[in-house]
Amino acid sequence: MGTRKTTDLWVTTTNELGALSRLTTQLKSNNVNVECFVAWEEGKTANFRFTTSDNNKARDLWTKAGYTVKEEPVVLWTTSNRPGTLHEGTTALAEANINTFCSYASTPGGTNTTTVVFYTDNPDRTTDVLNRLG
Repeated sequence: MGTRKTTDLWVTTTNELGALSRLTTQLKSNNVNVECFVAWEEGKTANFRFTTSDNNKARDLWTKAGYTVKEEPVVLWTTSNRPGTLHEGTTALAEANINTFCSYASTPGGTNTTTVVFYTDNPDRTTDVLNRLG
């Protein structure tokens, strides 16, 4: 458990059937694991944000395939999966005057941990604050 600074990869495509499948095909075919992701649509646009086991490789694969990939600094916080943990983390960030722009999580089945991705205005302070929570 703890925190790790990394980047997330933000890919925007046309909102059409199979868009996510085409992105993940590139990863599967090249042995890149998805750690966390979130997807949403905005009208005719589909948005996908990923953290992976090899962000450089994923970015290069998608760029070569014609996608535009934006990279954002994020903090991965692996912590206990129990009621109130997310509240504790977000409260600590707010009290430290850290603004969260985007957040998403992944909780593996059969474990007592969750990994939360925080895209904030200050990744270094985010890391420090979340590390103090344990």
